[in-house]
Amino acid sequence: MVRGTFKVLALALVVVALPAVLQAQTSLAEAQNQHWLPEGTEFKLILHTKINSKTSKKGDVVITTLLDPIYDEEDQVILPKGIRVDGRIQEVHGAGHRGKGGQLYVLFNSLTLPDGQKVAITGSLTEVFASKNGGDNSTVDAEGDLKGGGPSKVKRIIAFGAPTAAGVAAGGIGVGIAAGVGGALAAYFIPKGKQAELPAGSLIGMRLDRDLTITVNPQRQKQSGAAAQALIKK
Repeated sequence: MVRGTFKVLALALVVVALPAVLQAQTSLAEAQNQHWLPEGTEFKLILHTKINSKTSKKGDVVITTLLDPIYDEEDQVILPKGIRVDGRIQEVHGAGHRGKGGQLYVLFNSLTLPDGQKVAITGSLTEVFASKNGGDNSTVDAEGDLKGGGPSKVKRIIAFGAPTAAGVAAGGIGVGIAAGVGGALAAYFIPKGKQAELPAGSLIGMRLDRDLTITVNPQRQKQSGAAAQALIKK
C-alpha cells in the first residue's frame, strides 16, 4: 500500500515538473539560437525600389535585400544573403532653384528572416556603392540623407551670364516691365539642382542605429534563395 502511494506521488511529481523542464529546455534552446547585433553593424543591400526626390512620397515603402550575409564572432551565419530588409521614406524635398539639390531620408524599419519572422529594426542609409541610370550624382551625408548634386557646369555658366532687369531697362523697356521680365529671366536662367535619386539595382549601405537581438531557427535558415526572392514580389 505504501509502495503504491509512493509510485502515485512520484508520478504526480513528474507530471507537475515536466512542463517546467520542457520550458527550461525551450528557453535554453532559444538562448543558444539568439544573436546580438550591436548598434553600428553595417549591411550591404540591393535596392529593389526606385527612389527619387521628385516622384517619391513620404511613407513610400523601400524594398531591399541583403547582398552579403551577416556573421557572428564564430563565423556562423546570422542573417543569410537574400533576406528582405524594408524601409520607408521619412522625408522628401524636391530639387529647387539656385542649385538646391533634392533630398530624401530613408528609415529602415524591418527585416524578414528565412522562416518568415519579421523583426523590427532601426537603420539609416550610409552610402551608395554603385548605381545605374543616372543615380551616380546622389550622395549620402552624415545624417543619412540622400542628396542630389548642384546644377551642371554648363548650366552654372549660363546662369552667371544671364541678363538682368537693369540691362533690359537700358535697352529701352520701361522699368516696371523690365523688373518683371528680369525676374522671369532670372527664374529661367538660375538652374535647379539635381534630384536625389537611386534606381532599382543600386548597391547601398545601411547601419543599425540600435542594438538588435534576433532568434534564428537553424533548420529553417537554409531556405532556398528562390523562396527568399519570392518575398520581394509580395
